[in-house]
Amino acid sequence: MKTTFIGIDKIGAYEDALNLHLSSVFEEPVNVEINEEFCCAVVIEDENKIVACGLGYSRKMLQGNIEFNAGIIGGLAVNIAYRGVGLCKKVMQQLDNYMVSNEFLYTFLLAYDSEIYLSSGYSNLLAPIHYFDIQTQIWNTFIYRGGMVKSYGLAQLHETQVVEFKGCVY
Repeated sequence: MKTTFIGIDKIGAYEDALNLHLSSVFEEPVNVEINEEFCCAVVIEDENKIVACGLGYSRKMLQGNIEFNAGIIGGLAVNIAYRGVGLCKKVMQQLDNYMVSNEFLYTFLLAYDSEIYLSSGYSNLLAPIHYFDIQTQIWNTFIYRGGMVKSYGLAQLHETQVVEFKGCVY
């Protein structure tokens, strides 16, 4: 298997294959969100077919009066035939390396099964988040029970204070 880190300059060559992979894993049409926040992707291929991937986004966020650089991980998907062998963890490590090297204070992800990410250093996000819901086109604030956060320093988020995502979730 081959692991590839993809920067913004090379994502176009992978976009169709990523859309196909994500759509097959999630069993519904999915399009990779390539926008001004997109910073990287990690793909693992077997026989020139994507079997695992993850996408990284960056954004300035706010909690209280503290603004910080944060990463958002989305599009984490492992083909069902390849689960249980550590591919998700491998993708997460590559994305974490990017986040650390770019001096992000935190990385966030929203998970269907949050237990998977605990072993990668993520913890449950207890603080409510304020974000833009693309489907309804309105701003929402709530505690997402699958919300996860990883801190790359000593600073910790305040558990009851809203985290201003300043945009959508991925």
